[in-house]
Amino acid sequence: MVKDYLKNPIFLSVVLCILIFYSGLFKIDVEQRFYSFYDSSKINFVYGELDNSPVKNSSKKYYRALLNVKKIGFENNISSSSYGKMNVMIPSNLVEAFFPGKLYSSSRTKNNYLFESGGNYSFKGSFKNNVFYVTECTDCFWDKTFTGGFARFRALCRLEFKRLMYSWGKAGGLLLALLSGAKEYTEDSVTQSFRNAGLAHILALSGMHLSMFSGIAMFIGKKTKRKRLSFIIRIFALFFFVWFAGLSPSLFRAYLCSMLTLFASISDAENPDMLLILCVSYLIQINIFPYDLFNTGLILSYAALAGILIFSAPLKKFYSKILPDYFSASLSASTGAQIFTAPVSLKTFGSFSPIGIIATTIVSPLITIFIYIGLALIIISLIFPFISAYSGIFMNFLYTIIKYLVLAFSKVPLWRIN
Repeated sequence: MVKDYLKNPIFLSVVLCILIFYSGLFKIDVEQRFYSFYDSSKINFVYGELDNSPVKNSSKKYYRALLNVKKIGFENNISSSSYGKMNVMIPSNLVEAFFPGKLYSSSRTKNNYLFESGGNYSFKGSFKNNVFYVTECTDCFWDKTFTGGFARFRALCRLEFKRLMYSWGKAGGLLLALLSGAKEYTEDSVTQSFRNAGLAHILALSGMHLSMFSGIAMFIGKKTKRKRLSFIIRIFALFFFVWFAGLSPSLFRAYLCSMLTLFASISDAENPDMLLILCVSYLIQINIFPYDLFNTGLILSYAALAGILIFSAPLKKFYSKILPDYFSASLSASTGAQIFTAPVSLKTFGSFSPIGIIATTIVSPLITIFIYIGLALIIISLIFPFISAYSGIFMNFLYTIIKYLVLAFSKVPLWRIN
């Protein structure tokens, strides 16, 4: 089997890319840049379209976002057209102006706008260390086109979803993070516990979340008993989740792999090789988004799935001798993922959580149940609003169980390197 892969040009191409990009022998510059003919240190105004939904940074003072720059201005009132991408740091009080629970706080400002991908924004501020620090947003609008209207509709949907989840308290905060990637309402202590327990991948939107939507669509599709219609339903479900949650590197990896697998199945390919599908996905992704090449989430996402595909089967043979089938399958997948992700974690973060192998086996099924029940109760609550309060009570009961399990696993010491 190994010999077959060593003869495959796709597999060899990926191995060669990994050696070139990550060995450190070659200097690879994929930093996102914007271009201007003037001194960038004097920039005090930028205008452009947000490329992603802003994400709160660790200091809690700013939200980081990527801006597709269209125009820049300078201290001497000179303006210039520009192009490229620029990291912008937007103060939390501006971004949270319409967030539930923030309406009557310090977020009340003169100009309040909804900050989401697809919107066009005019920012005042200063440019330092290749980052534009926003002090004021002077204008915001969405293009009067189909794509612009679609982006605005997404922004409003995400806001309404935050409002519903806020009404569910702490459980809603976790469900919001799991379904939209927004972690503003997730308890800081719980987020840190997930990291310490080796469960950070659960909060990062990836294949686990996408596969749930694909599974729901597959179930509905099978009821139609029409293969082509089932295929269309699954495509729509995958697109809807990615559209709503946003394209993080790990989620885009999951989306590519799912789409390639679906097209393989519709073409009647028998037993498509998932490792080769992962290789094709990697080659496509680094060509579309080369600036994500050294993104930790992307590296961990590919490393985890590669570890599962390569080591899961032989590990299951070992575990099945001492454990029931379900636990041996789950534990072998978790161990396989950790084989490749542990070195990355040690190199990047200086620590690794071995308890994550066991924690994933126990917590992941509970998270799956939590999401499925949450989705069902969201639909019911939208149809019958008076059910929402009772739904929140039940979801918080499930949340409490998950929280204390994660807290318990997080107490196990990490492996660290000095």
